[in-house]
Amino acid sequence: MKSKKPEARDPDLRSEAASGFFLPDTLVIGVDEVGRGCLAGPVVAGAAALEPAVLFELGFSSDGIRPHGSGTHPLLRVRDSKLIPESEREPLARELTPWIKGFEVAESTVDEIASLNILHASQLAMARAVEALERKIGKRADRIWVDGNRVPESLRDRGTALVKGDLKCLSIAVASVFAKVHRDRMMSELDVTYPGYGLSRHKGYPTPAHQAAIRELGATPVHRRGFKGV
Repeated sequence: MKSKKPEARDPDLRSEAASGFFLPDTLVIGVDEVGRGCLAGPVVAGAAALEPAVLFELGFSSDGIRPHGSGTHPLLRVRDSKLIPESEREPLARELTPWIKGFEVAESTVDEIASLNILHASQLAMARAVEALERKIGKRADRIWVDGNRVPESLRDRGTALVKGDLKCLSIAVASVFAKVHRDRMMSELDVTYPGYGLSRHKGYPTPAHQAAIRELGATPVHRRGFKGV
């Protein structure tokens, strides 16, 4: 039986390797945001740094190509967080923690979204997550891979944008898992504070049920009042 070849949606380390990831004393960080298209709740960003030695042991090549075969190690099961079933994301995040150099999450609030607009609020959250991770590790990143087509202004001297980076770059994909788990947990907590909107189910996204609840009950303080549908 032939081993499974990596799929297009299986993120690898080619971006990181091109940034010197496997060289001594080089810190590469991936960053992603979640919740940009929601009608309620903050936008959350995750930043993650991986351990080169761990990934070498898993069979990644020096140019970042994934090993053949699916593998059961948590780092080999990471995908863009939207492709991972909700019931599997939080357990995967717990499993990942011992195998990476570190991660951090950060937010931009509903008020910041209103005052800055969603693009700049998302970039602010990403910059905050990266800066928090750099403080935790005690080192300034040499290269930062940012999901999307724009790098936050404060990171531009070290940042590179990567469209669909959560499908391509393992550091970004890991960051997306931690960001998604954090934000989903927050939305479940807000569902208790603001019952009737189904926030724990749709996580603030503009589903028909969510929009119907807004029309019936009105907007809460955690709804983004400048957004169409609120």
